Amino acid sequence: MAEPAPPIVRFQMTGTRAALLDGPIEAIEKQIHAIENALENVPDFAFDLSKVLVESVCKTVLADLGQPADSNWDAPQLLRETTNRLSLLPRNHPDQTKARDSVTKTMRGLLQTIQGLCELRNNYGMASHGRDSFAARLDLRQATLAAQAADTIVAFLYRIHHDTLMQAPGARVYYEDHKDFNEAFDRDNGVIQLGELELSPSRVLFDADREAYRAAVTEHIAENNGAADASYSDKEVAP
Repeated sequence: MAEPAPPIVRFQMTGTRAALLDGPIEAIEKQIHAIENALENVPDFAFDLSKVLVESVCKTVLADLGQPADSNWDAPQLLRETTNRLSLLPRNHPDQTKARDSVTKTMRGLLQTIQGLCELRNNYGMASHGRDSFAARLDLRQATLAAQAADTIVAFLYRIHHDTLMQAPGARVYYEDHKDFNEAFDRDNGVIQLGELELSPSRVLFDADREAYRAAVTEHIAENNGAADASYSDKEVAP
């Protein structure tokens, strides 16, 4: 009796999905679903969608930082401009020069990857400039490569960006990114009571005055970092 065929494992954007757990963005989640569905049903379309996902994340990051992307930038330049504005190294890293050199080499590799992704998209993407109906096409393996490349790039960028926003809120601030501040602010101010409705003070501040919320978060982070630095210094000089 023949053994049953192993089940087909559906491709998932695991890196990007994991990164978004810290701060979900609905539009990006929809693009992830679109790529995964394309690989299962119309692999050609994954080239276009993978490129679009990378561009979308780069533009989101730049907008978060208050530096919107130029409409004339292509995907490689979008990635370059985005990485130039991100804090690529951990805070207080002991060997900044060596680490930055290594990260820069990685960035060059990512730029080459995104350039290859663009070329695949232009030559073989279903929605790219129209094609001869009988033109040669790539198959699922090459489409999966494009999706995997986009997944790696997006997951890295988004995690670095999220870490940066946790330390220094950008022009566009997200309430879910600052749980520690929200809890501390709520403890200090108490629940806001409107009849039977109880409102979180931090949420009210966020919804009513985004700039005041961002300023309060920035002050909270600075105070905590100052306390942490002082504690670290005390340990260093202790006998």
